[in-house]
Amino acid sequence: MRFFLFVSFLFFSAIFADAPSSIDGIKLKKIEDFLSSMISLEADIKMDIDSGNKQVPAERHEGKIWLDRGNGLLRINYGKSFMVAKKGTLVVRQENERPQEYMTDDTPAGILLCPKIDFESKGIVVKSLTSIKDLWQLSLNYESPVGSVPVVLYFRPNPVMVLMGWAIQNPDGSVTNVYLNPDKTHMAIKIDPSVFKID
Repeated sequence: MRFFLFVSFLFFSAIFADAPSSIDGIKLKKIEDFLSSMISLEADIKMDIDSGNKQVPAERHEGKIWLDRGNGLLRINYGKSFMVAKKGTLVVRQENERPQEYMTDDTPAGILLCPKIDFESKGIVVKSLTSIKDLWQLSLNYESPVGSVPVVLYFRPNPVMVLMGWAIQNPDGSVTNVYLNPDKTHMAIKIDPSVFKID
């Protein structure tokens, strides 16, 4: 819970803060290289979806993420809902709702699934890269058909770099925070292709 509150504070600070005059290019390159070399990932997650309305409690879910970048595959289970990216399409199935489909590259999921991560590529605008305690916070805007989507990625750079989570501002104004449990995060592992079947 403390991590979610900390991430939420960082996210809103990043949105409303002025962009710095310069970005640390060395740190940014380390993040690009780390993400580009991340062949696969499996982790337990916690997800927090905050509507921004103090009268409405945030949704909180536990779940799991599987990422197979070599084959362009991503699955996130959260509560009784899930999203699966495969063959360039992202399918989102919320509990008790009809599935929705999007082009993966039109969503922030496209950032993780790019064959080579390059934050200078078209459609991504880096806003800031800051160090807060033992975290690196990378704030960027991802251009999509619905407009510019603020995204914040969190990394723990030492002793080895680890993706800690991210925050995304949704089109309805809500914010989705995702935290990866570093004790239950595994990289460079073989993932059974059946994981990415759409139920």
